[in-house]
Amino acid sequence: MMERLESERIILRPITAEDTADILRWRNSPHVMEHFIIRVPLTEEVHRDWLENKVAKGLSEQFIIIVKDSGKAIGSQYYQRIDREKKSAEFGIFIGEKEETGKGYGPEVLELAIEHARDDMGLKSIELRVIADNEAAYKLYSGHGFKVIPGSTEKKVYDGKETEILHMELKL
Repeated sequence: MMERLESERIILRPITAEDTADILRWRNSPHVMEHFIIRVPLTEEVHRDWLENKVAKGLSEQFIIIVKDSGKAIGSQYYQRIDREKKSAEFGIFIGEKEETGKGYGPEVLELAIEHARDDMGLKSIELRVIADNEAAYKLYSGHGFKVIPGSTEKKVYDGKETEILHMELKL
C-alpha cells in the first residue's frame, strides 16, 4: 500500500481515480508531452486501465505532487516496471502545471522518490529514460547520482528529427 510522502514544500499522495482529469490534462499538454518518450495522447480509457491493472495490482506506483503552501496539485511521480525479484523499477516525473516548472520542485520530488524506493519499496536500483536534449532533467538526474547505462542509448524520430534517448540508472 502506497503511503503519503512529504518534504519541506511538497506532498506526494497516492493517485486516485479522481485525479484522472488532471492527469489527462497534464500528460497531454505540449510542455509535458515533448519530454515523454511515448508521445501518443493519453486517453481516459488507457489511464483507467493503468490504474486498475498496474497501480491497483502493485505493478506500478503513482503519486500526485501537491504544493504544501497552496494545496495545489501540480504533477505526478511514478514507478513502473517494478520488478520485486530484481528489486528494480523505472522512475518518472512530470510537472503538469507549466507555471510551476522551474521552481525547484523536481529535486524535492526526486529525493522523496529515491528515499521511498530504497527504504519503503526495498529497491536496489531505479532506472529512467530521458531525452538527451532535456538538459534540466539530465542535470537533475545526474546530480542525484544517476549514470547513463553503457550501450543503452537509443534513437527515435520525433517531428522528422532524430532524437537520442538516454537510459540512466541509480544504484541504491
